[in-house]
Amino acid sequence: MNSYYDLLGVPPNATEMEIRSAYGRDVLRLQETASDSKVAQFRAALDGAFATLVDPAKRSAYDAELASALQTNAVAASGDADEAFRYARRGGLWFAVGGLITALTYAFSQGTYIIAWGPLLFGGFQLVRGMLRYLTVPSGARKSSQLAMLGGLIAVGILCAAFVGVSEGQASQEAASLGKWNAMIDATALQVTQASELVNGVASRPGPWDANDSADMAKASALYASVADAVSSASAPARFEWYRAGMSKNFRDAATITHEYSLLSSSSPASAFEALDTRWGARVDEANSFSDRFEAQEKKSP
Repeated sequence: MNSYYDLLGVPPNATEMEIRSAYGRDVLRLQETASDSKVAQFRAALDGAFATLVDPAKRSAYDAELASALQTNAVAASGDADEAFRYARRGGLWFAVGGLITALTYAFSQGTYIIAWGPLLFGGFQLVRGMLRYLTVPSGARKSSQLAMLGGLIAVGILCAAFVGVSEGQASQEAASLGKWNAMIDATALQVTQASELVNGVASRPGPWDANDSADMAKASALYASVADAVSSASAPARFEWYRAGMSKNFRDAATITHEYSLLSSSSPASAFEALDTRWGARVDEANSFSDRFEAQEKKSP
């Protein structure tokens, strides 16, 4: 028990009648209990508490001593809280600094980061020990400003770790997407080469347009359409999405134009050839602009 009032189960401002009533109730309960040394000790404590609290002079002196003891305990608790806070704060600072080092090296080195294991582990250990000790002191001795600072330090460390973790997860997903994208490019590279050779062969072939030219353009159209389908259905890293969408349309346009070339004959008007030539030139320019933009973004050719 902390005090005579706690022993009797009455508040510090209890009246003499309330004290006598509580004492009588406890004595009756003790009489119903088998006698042993513990019961005798408790009865002696009850008698001492009753004798002190029903005597005004003794009660006044006891209250003064109790108030002094409570004040001393409060001061001691405040000192313990401050010491535990300083301990936890040091750990929190180490923990937060470790998290910041990890996050900053990750942010400014394009995914190659340094995990500051020393500060994180040392700070985390001190932080946990300090917090466990800090939370054992009476709640009245803990200051809201101290709790806010500790919470902020913990939040900094956790947010930094979360930033790295989420970024790593996204990087892993993007790497998987990049692998699929590159696999699609490898799978369609031969078709693109064959289609380009067919178109270039027709363009460099002397003489008037003939059935062989139309047949080669039909083959090129089928190849371009197949590549367009592959690019359209492929998944690409987010930063390549504009390039995937643009080249899908560009290959589709190539398939359409070469198909229209395949429908021409030697008797087709020159204006029909010129119109398709203009459209083909615009498509090639568009593809080159995509290539230039990609190279500017990635510092390498697509």
